[in-house]
Amino acid sequence: MKRFIDEGKTWDSFTHAPVLVVCPFCQSNAQVFQQELPNQPKKSIVFSCLSCCKTFDQDQQQQNNLGYFDEINVEINQICSCKRGKYLFSQSYAQPSILPPFIKLNCTFCQTEQVYTSPYPLLTYKIPRKSGFEINKDPFFGYRLYLTTETRHGLIFVYNTEQLNDLKAYISAELRQRTYTNKNKAYLSRLPSWIKSARNRKEILKAILRLEQMASTIQPLTNK
Repeated sequence: MKRFIDEGKTWDSFTHAPVLVVCPFCQSNAQVFQQELPNQPKKSIVFSCLSCCKTFDQDQQQQNNLGYFDEINVEINQICSCKRGKYLFSQSYAQPSILPPFIKLNCTFCQTEQVYTSPYPLLTYKIPRKSGFEINKDPFFGYRLYLTTETRHGLIFVYNTEQLNDLKAYISAELRQRTYTNKNKAYLSRLPSWIKSARNRKEILKAILRLEQMASTIQPLTNK
C-alpha cells in the first residue's frame, strides 16, 4: 500500500524553484525565478522567456510597462441587424499595447462581415491577482501557469515539476497521513474534493501524466 506523508507544504514552499508560466508576449513557456542580489538579503524576482528573449524583474516590468500583473479580457457580444445571429468575440491580452487595431467578425447566422475598430463595443476588465487553486497564475507577476491541463471536473495546475511530483505522490497514495495541525495553510488540504477523491484517481493521474509530458519539453535556463 502506497503511503504519503503530508508535511503541510504551502504554495510558497515551491517558489524556491523556477515557476513555469506562459509568456504573455509570445505564448511560449517561460520561467519566473528568484535571483540572488550582491550584498542584498532580498532576492530579485525575474521573468525570462527563451523564445522571445524577454527578461526583466518586477521593478523593470512596472517602470517600462513590460506586461501587467493582470490580463485584459476583450468581449464582443452584439446582435446582428438580421436579428437572428450575433457577432461574438472573446480574447485575453497581457497588456493594452497589444490589443488589435481592429476586429473582423462574421454574424453567426447570416455571415455578414462586421469590422470593429477602437473604441470597441466591448467589455474590458482586469482579472484580480490571485494564487493557489483560486486561479492558475504565478504569485509574482500574475502570469498564467504553463503546467495546466483540463479535466471534466476542472483545471489541474502546478508551479513546477517539484510540485507536480508532490501532487502525483499524494494522488497515488492509498494512505495519506498529516504531520501538522494547521491544515488551512497546506496546499494539499485545500485542493478541490474532486482531485482528492479516490474515485477520480485514474483520471487525475492521466492529467498528471499530460503535465509530465509538457514539463519534459521545457528547456532549462542557463543564465540564472
